[in-house]
Amino acid sequence: MKKRILVFILLIIFMTGCEKCNVSKEKEMYVNYIKELKEVKKSSTNIPFDIEIKYDKLTNNEVRYQVIIDNVKENIYNISAITIHNKETQDVFPSIGIFDEKETLKVNEKPSGLILVGYIDYSGKLTDFKCVNKVLIKYVTENKKMHKVYYVTKK
Repeated sequence: MKKRILVFILLIIFMTGCEKCNVSKEKEMYVNYIKELKEVKKSSTNIPFDIEIKYDKLTNNEVRYQVIIDNVKENIYNISAITIHNKETQDVFPSIGIFDEKETLKVNEKPSGLILVGYIDYSGKLTDFKCVNKVLIKYVTENKKMHKVYYVTKK
């Protein structure tokens, strides 16, 4: 009986330790993607989906930006994505598939797209708002080939 209790306790400790390892790996991946994006100067060519960035003025002190990934030309799997901008912020950058489940987009199937949403402190007019957004999207295609694309835009 004591052996079973000891094994059970060790199993719980082991499982808790593994969860911390995964969070650490996810955080490392997140930080590495940000570093990588900071070095990117231009968009990739031949991106097999549309990427659009929209800006909205929600309050007098905040701009919301949405990175919309949709209209896939081929099925893409295990999608992870992150977007950064050149404005000072204390917030985390929006991402998908890093700390949460990876996504799949298939031609003519729902969901038809993904949206990353973030907020930037800004008190001026939206027409005067200047920002550089960069997006990294990593995915796998039908042939099991890993791809990574970049999208860079200025507002």
